This record gives sequence, structure tokens and C-alpha cells, in this order.
Amino acid sequence: MTASTVNHLWSLDDVLGQGATASVYKARNKKTGELVAVKVFNLVSYNRPYEVQMREFEVLQRLNHVNIVKLFAVEEMHMNPKQKVLVMEFCSGGSLLNLLEEPENAFGLPESEFFIVLQCVVQGMNHLRENAVVHRDIKPGNIMRQVSEDGRSVYKLTDFGAARELEDDEKFVSIYGTEEYLHPDMYERAVLKKPQQKVYGVSVDLWSIGVTFYHAATGSLPFIPYGGPRRNKKIMYKITTEKPEGAIAGVQKVEDGPIEWSYRLPHCCQLSEGLKSQLVPVLASILEANQEKCWGFVQFFAATTDILHGITVHIFSLQQATTHSIYIHFHNTVSIFFEDVQTQTGIEPAAQQYLFQGHPLILEPSMKVVNLPPTTPDRPIILISRRPEKLVGYPYRERKDTINVFFFLPGATVMNTLKDEMEAVARELQNNNNMIERYCMVFSREYVIYSQNFFFVCVCRKSFQI
Repeated sequence: MTASTVNHLWSLDDVLGQGATASVYKARNKKTGELVAVKVFNLVSYNRPYEVQMREFEVLQRLNHVNIVKLFAVEEMHMNPKQKVLVMEFCSGGSLLNLLEEPENAFGLPESEFFIVLQCVVQGMNHLRENAVVHRDIKPGNIMRQVSEDGRSVYKLTDFGAARELEDDEKFVSIYGTEEYLHPDMYERAVLKKPQQKVYGVSVDLWSIGVTFYHAATGSLPFIPYGGPRRNKKIMYKITTEKPEGAIAGVQKVEDGPIEWSYRLPHCCQLSEGLKSQLVPVLASILEANQEKCWGFVQFFAATTDILHGITVHIFSLQQATTHSIYIHFHNTVSIFFEDVQTQTGIEPAAQQYLFQGHPLILEPSMKVVNLPPTTPDRPIILISRRPEKLVGYPYRERKDTINVFFFLPGATVMNTLKDEMEAVARELQNNNNMIERYCMVFSREYVIYSQNFFFVCVCRKSFQI
């Protein structure tokens, strides 16, 4: 069964999403065959006041940004001219919620993908605030994913049915949103049906963004009462309103039991410690039920811009056999970089030595971070400690693959400040198959580290998978 407007045609089986007032279908332009999404409003939607019905059209017509789903036209149903249809950009990758429901993202998105989500949502929200628009229903299901030809994702805010104009100092009283992502003040009235005279500001969007970012980073909601949010609504409200300052999650694991608070992202999530350390203060400051204490958008944009515009330095700690990502602002000095490395590795600045592409990397504390060599996960800066370090990583497993560690010392006299340290590293590598596995997993190829007349070579016979 099909439906159409004058310019577009769709099957009623091609449903992309459904809500209380409308359904969204995948459609095609009758002349060009171009794929679009059409939002068809149902009869319930016309029971709303006329100005509310028109609000979504008017908001979308004002917005024009790569991180907001584009409105192409407002048309009428072929057989019912009174029934309005929004013709919008079609996003081939589904929603962020669809992506989070995939098994490989059960513990959250990979860091590279999460970073794109962060960037796109921040930029889209910035455009909304520049146009004095509050969304009021931000959640993973309302963030669409467009996949470009090179496979890179672009995320776009959609569903502006609850959106309206609202300046930073203005308030509203109407209730919109989705339970799990709803600000506690709104949750109290909308879900618990408690009469109250509270008014709401733009900070309600920040709360929803915080829940959405936590969901994207970890694969689960931050606030979970025993039995789930939909079945234990009173405890859900209790968790969100009694959350201690600085906490970013709360879970009740036993019926009528205590709430376990978390002040950091779980170890199982796929984000690096560097990004976690930058993200947690943001989450703690926007997941604040007290609207007076919650950050405003100015603070939110400043903090997230620092994350997005910073430099990512990829580090491989050789003795520990661990990879690290250091997020640092380009105007900072290397002394701050040393401190961040210590935070993640435990190696004090005085014990830190660095190599890059086989050469010693001499770093002065007064240098600017922007002068560090560009790194990637496959081409990190090698960190070597002057002191013995404990291996961090996976338990030992017996392997059949052969790995050899060779030293080449061409010449009778070897003058090299790294000689003793590298010999110690080699002994550790030869005595610890686990470290070899982690080392080779990162580089997946023959890798040569050398300085002047001293050469250290680690040869991996196969590329390991852990």
C-alpha cells in the first residue's frame, strides 16, 4: 500500500519511525528518484493548537546547518490536502540509537565514533542556541546518522516537534520529552503526575545531552533503578534528584537497596583515559538537577570546544605495553603534557623518555604542545621509563607464534644514553610473552627503534589479535 504527495511517493511499509503525532517514512521523489524522509502527521496532531502545529515547520525553516536534518518542503497528502507532510533529508545510517543497539556497541561507541558524535551534537546545538531554539526532546533516537562515501559518519539533530523559540533567560511551562532523558523537574510533573508550579529553561536540553552522551559512551543509561526506569519511576526520580555533586551515574542493583554512585566512566567503555578525564567534568556539570547549579550553554560550549579543538597525542608505554591518548589544548606547554602522561601511566616526568619513529625525541618543559610531532594510533610516540614498570594488560597466554628480539651493536664502543634502559626493556620483552603480544598488536609489523650506534629491533612473525 502506498501514499503520496504531488512530488513524492512512499510505501506504508517503509517506516523509519513513529511517534504520538506523526510517522516517518522512506520516500522517493517521483521525477528524480531521490531518497527522502517524509514526516506524515496523524489526526491526533491536529487536536493541538494551531500555533503548536505550525511550530515545527517554522523552526525548521529557520535552521540551516550540516548537523541538523534539512527540511526540503512542506507538502500535502494527495488524497487529503489538510494533512501536512514534511519532506526532509534522508539519513542512510539510521539513528544513533540504532547504532548503540548493535552488539559491538554494547559497551559504548569506539572513541573515534564517539568523538564524531560529540562534535556533531555540539555544533548542532550551537546552531540552535544561535537561533534561540530549545529542542526539548534530545535523545539517541532523535540524532540521525548520515554515512558519507568514505564511510565517515555525520550526525544530525532531528524531530523538532517539541522545539520552540526560547532565549537563555526565558522560561516555559509545557512538558515535552522522553522519560529516560527528561530533566528531573519535568519528570516529576510529566511522569509522576505531581502538581507543581516550576518553570523550565534551556538547561533542560543540557540534561538530555548529558544522558545521551553517557549512553553513547557506555552503551547504557546513567540512572537505573531496580527493575528499570519504566517500572520503578519513583526510585528513578529519587536517583536523579538526590545525586551527589560530581556523580555521573547511579544504579540500584537490589530491590529497596542502596544506590551505587559512580564518579567516573566504567572501565568497560571504549574511551581512552585521556578522553574520559575531559568528559567526566562536563557530564557532572550538566547532569545537575538544580537548574541554578547546572552549567549554562556558554560554559558547556567552552568546555566541549576545548576538547574538540585540542591536540590528541598518541602514546605507547613500552614497558607497560599500554596505549594512551593525551587530550591537551594546543596552547599548553610540554610540562602540562608530562603531567597528563603521569596521570595516565604513573610514570613521573623525571623518568619519562621518548622516541618517535626510531629517533630520540627531546622535549623541553617550556615547549608548546603544538610543536610535538603529529601522531596516530599506528604511529605513536614511544614512552620509555628510566625505572622498572609493572606490565599492565591481559593475562599471559601460551602462544605458538615465534617472536625474536635482536640487538645490533655495530662498533666496539657504544655511547648511548638509552643503552641501559633499552637492554632492560629487551630483557622484559624476552621474559614476558604477554608484553610482546601487546607490543605487536599495536604495531603489527617489524618495528625498529634506534639511537646513534645502538639499535633495538622487535620482529613479530605474525600480526597478533587479542
